[in-house]
Formats: sequence, structure tokens, C-alpha cells
Amino acid sequence: MSIVSLKVSENNPVTEKTVKTQLDNLGVSLLPGEDEDFQKFLAGAHETALIVDAMSDYKPKTDLERFPRKNVQPVLAKDELGAWVYKFDLQDALENKGPLAGVSICIKDCVGIANIPQVMGTDCWEPWVPSADATVVTRLLEAGAKIAGTSNCEQLCAFTGSHTSCLGNVHNPYLHGHSAGGSSSGSAALVAAGQTDMALGADQGGSIRIPAAMCGLVGLKPTFGLVPYTGITSNEYTLDHVGPMTKTVQENVNLLQVLAGADYLDDRQSSVPCVLNFEFKTPRKLTVGVLTEAFDAPFLDETMKTKVLSAIEKFKEVGYDVVEIGVPMHTQAPQIWSVIERVSGLNSRLGHPSGRRLYSDPEFFKHTHGLGERFFSKAPVNVRNSIISGLYLNENFPGIHAKATNLVLKLQSEYNKALSKVDLLVAPTTPFCAPPHGPREGSPFERVSSTFGINSNTCPFNISGHPALSLPIGFMTCKESPSSKLPVGMQIIGKHFDESTIYTAAYAWEQHLDWRSN
Repeated sequence: MSIVSLKVSENNPVTEKTVKTQLDNLGVSLLPGEDEDFQKFLAGAHETALIVDAMSDYKPKTDLERFPRKNVQPVLAKDELGAWVYKFDLQDALENKGPLAGVSICIKDCVGIANIPQVMGTDCWEPWVPSADATVVTRLLEAGAKIAGTSNCEQLCAFTGSHTSCLGNVHNPYLHGHSAGGSSSGSAALVAAGQTDMALGADQGGSIRIPAAMCGLVGLKPTFGLVPYTGITSNEYTLDHVGPMTKTVQENVNLLQVLAGADYLDDRQSSVPCVLNFEFKTPRKLTVGVLTEAFDAPFLDETMKTKVLSAIEKFKEVGYDVVEIGVPMHTQAPQIWSVIERVSGLNSRLGHPSGRRLYSDPEFFKHTHGLGERFFSKAPVNVRNSIISGLYLNENFPGIHAKATNLVLKLQSEYNKALSKVDLLVAPTTPFCAPPHGPREGSPFERVSSTFGINSNTCPFNISGHPALSLPIGFMTCKESPSSKLPVGMQIIGKHFDESTIYTAAYAWEQHLDWRSN
């Protein structure tokens, strides 16, 4: 540390009492005779902050003339599915024959779109308005896409059901009153219902793949860092992923081609390769590894287990080899994920920035800073639990976050070792099909019990960073409504930056079998 300035203005508010107040928050005190010097140091820091605060901010450029926001209408989830937040017309004003020309897309309501209020499914604070488009939004528009609006998501993007948004429940298009999965609930529901062609979702523990599985979509969590997260509200920086949700594998490829690649504004992309290739035109024989531990996951429904294993057998019919392979550490991965999510995610949940080299909108932090009791009382059960756990772990397990991060490195190597023996790993996406919505009232346990164990097989790949895709493989009979059937997803996991092999296998399976008749 060095002191950059001791120049102090006459109206500088820092006193020796100010220093003491800061230290009281930590339960510590200065040594005798040090008060005056530290008061000078802090007064200098105040002046430094004023200088930085007065500087013009740097923001990604948003071309409002070329990409005008027209016919902006708040829907706020008052549609049949409860899936929309805002509807609007947003597309290139120039003639655009790009790869997504004419394709309609909805955007999860945590992705920044300049001048469009963002709700994030929460009434913990009033909606805030991003000042710049997220990189992925700009790329979609430049590719000719028509953005139709923002899609409802779970409170603070932190739930795997679809009944926590302050705007109301998001319903599964296949069975009203049942979960669409979360937290990208609205995105999944709108594409599955045919209201848009494609969608963007965000995934920190399964929030693309779970709703994709429950609504019969292809949903990809790309390799960590492959798609820039710039301009998207974060839950935890090392878990953040944004990716495509589509009806078919080919559409998923088309969308990822537009989204992927470094934007030099997001330090999560330091290892992104210069050459990206998602082609899968040439058939090739692959070895598919059945991840044995994934089929012993807690809460896994036996019918789901049988359904996914049967779907995996179909790979043999397209000429692939299918073998069993174990990664014992897979069973411990959810615990590692949980520690990182709670301890590191505590910063963002409390409105604190993290020291990263990436673009963040200062207005968001100003808007959400110091919310206190209002925030905590209105936050959903799982967010309050995460905050309590994070505070407790920080105080009682010093070093636990560092150890969990070290274990992530070990977990990555274990998956890599398995993937050196096979081309892909396969597992159930979710342990059960879409359950009925949980209650909005009642005990905390009752409100979240419908999602217990739901991300046991998805969250491990958020911390390991491996790409993972949920592919629809058929239907299961709904236990609560035996006359109804709900979609089921199989998860396909590949090597880092090897989405092309995932797509090759998913496309082969999709072309061999119509999942809607399975």
C-alpha cells in the first residue's frame, strides 16, 4: 500500500471519530497516539475517492440510433404463462441479413438492455435501468435478431423453481401450475410455448439446463468464459455463465456462434481460444461415458433414472460406444459449489463489488447499496439462507473459501481425467420432472422443498467450467396428474471449449429419435 495524496479540502468530513467508527465495525482499535495520522490517511482517501467519482465513466457503446428501442410496454408477467416482463421492438434499423435475421429472441431479465428497466424478479428494490447493452445483446442485434422483450426470472436469479418472482409464478407450457424450472424460467416457457424462436438464459448452478429440461428445450451452459458476461447482473463471478436456449440443436449452434468470443471487457475470458469451431457436419464415432455417480444422486426418481439410461442406449444405435466411467468426486461437488456460492456470493448479495477487471454498471451498485432490512425481509428463502450461511462460514471457517477453490482445481482434473478416456460424459439433467409450484406462503422449508436436490448434477459443472448441454429425450408421466406428461432432459458434458463434440452427439441423437414421441 502507498499513500497517493494527503491533500485535504476544507470541507473534508473525515474526523478521528470517523476512523473509530470504521474500526468499531471490525471490533478493533488503534494503538495509543495513532489516531491523528490515520485520520489524515483516511481524509486523503476520501479526497481520492472524490476525484475518481468525478471522472467520466467508461461504458460499452450502445448505438441507440441503429438499434432503437420501440413500443416498450410493461407486461410484468400478466400473461397466461407469467413469462414476460417487458415487450418491445428492438432490432437493427439498417437492412441486416446476418445469421439470425428475422429470428425472435427473449432475454432473461438480468441481462442489461439500455433504457429498459430491469426487475430481476425482485421487489427487494425498485427496478433499475441499465445504461448500456450487454455484449451479448449487441451481438444479437448485429446478427440481425429481433429482440421481442425481457423474460421473467426468479427472485435475484437465485432459485431453481419458478414460483418466487415478485411478478408471479411462471407456468410450464406443458402443464399449468407446474414449474418451468429456474432461474431462467420465463425464457424457457416462452420458447417452449412458441412465443419466441430462441432465448438467452443465465446459469450459476443449472439455471439454463434445469428449465430447458423441464420445458423440452436444448439448453447449453457454455465453457466458463466462452461467452462474455459483460453487462449481466452477477450472482457469483466464478459461477456466471450465459447461454442459448432453443428448440433444436442446430438452432443452439447458430445462436452460440453469434454469442461466443472475447470482448476484452470481461476477465473471465482470459483463456478463450482465438479460433472457435462449433461445426458438426462430419459424422464421427464417439465414446460416451455414463457418469455412474450421477445416477446415485440424492432425490433421483427411479423412473427418471430408467428414462435417461434408456436414452443413452440410443447412442449405440447411431454407432457410438457407450461405457461406464466413475468420477467419485462428483458426489462431493455440490458441497464445494455450495461453499463458494455462499461465501463468495455474499459480496454481490450485500451489494459489494469484487476486485475484477471487467465492466460493471456503477448505477446498479448505487441502486442496491445499503438496503438493509427491506432487502432481507423481502428476499426469498434461499437467498436469506445463503446470506446467513455465508456470514457464518466466514466467521467460523476461516480459509474455507480458499480450500473450496483449491478443491475445484482438483475436481476439474478429475473430470478432465475421465474425459481423456471418453469423448463425453452423460447424466440426468434433473432428478425429477417438473413438480407443482411450491407455496408462496408457509414455512421456509415448505416454500423451497419442491427443489431439493434439483441441481445435484448441474452445479458441479458451474465450478469446473466444463460445457454442459441439456437435450430433451422424451416425457414422463406426471405423478400429480397421471393423464399429463412432462418433458425430460439428458445432460451431455464435454471438454473445455469442445462444444462441437457435444453438439455432434446431441445432433446425432436428435436426428435418430423424435423425443416428442418417446
